[in-house]
Amino acid sequence: MAFKPAVSLTEQIADHLSNEIITGRLAPTERIQELRIAKDLGVSRGSVREALLILEGRHLIDIIPRRGAVVSTLDPDGMEGLLELASDLVTLLFQRVARRTAGAENGVMEPLSASLDCLTRSLDEDDEHFVSAKFEFVQAAFPLAENPYLATVLEHLLPAVHRVTQQASAHPSYDRGDTLRFAKGLLEAIREQQSERIEELVHGHFRRERRLALDAIVH
Repeated sequence: MAFKPAVSLTEQIADHLSNEIITGRLAPTERIQELRIAKDLGVSRGSVREALLILEGRHLIDIIPRRGAVVSTLDPDGMEGLLELASDLVTLLFQRVARRTAGAENGVMEPLSASLDCLTRSLDEDDEHFVSAKFEFVQAAFPLAENPYLATVLEHLLPAVHRVTQQASAHPSYDRGDTLRFAKGLLEAIREQQSERIEELVHGHFRRERRLALDAIVH
């Protein structure tokens, strides 16, 4: 049995601020005001500072000497590098899931199936909830891949990717159906042990989202 520790106060603050950045409520280059956040959330300034270190590790803020923490920018070069790495790691994640679950009992894929059901239901919700459901689908694969090092790297990287996807979802051409078809196709490829198909699906999905996010930034 795996124990899931309670989320610490620092992590709760970091998750709250991550969501503010991902959804654009905290804009690029905006300064993070520690005192105001501490007052608004009813926490100590020290806890906020610890949370900011987590956000820096998630590539959502930059901590600048004598200026403090500011929301990182979404420039094309940075986005390109981020999504190139993320697509390779997510491909590796799902390919490992396919290998590790080969010949396993029928119920072993239930976490991914349940996450796909949640993604399907979220089609009728707003973009913020739908995009979050997509990343919950990816995170559901972590224990199935049985590689804590890969999971840790992705845990730190996915918030920045989530931010890009949220940006892409604002584009008029963004189609939730593409994401749902991607997830369904991925689950089928995992069950059929189709490693090359997994790579094709993941890289194609990331290319589409990169194109939409870049276009949204330019316009």
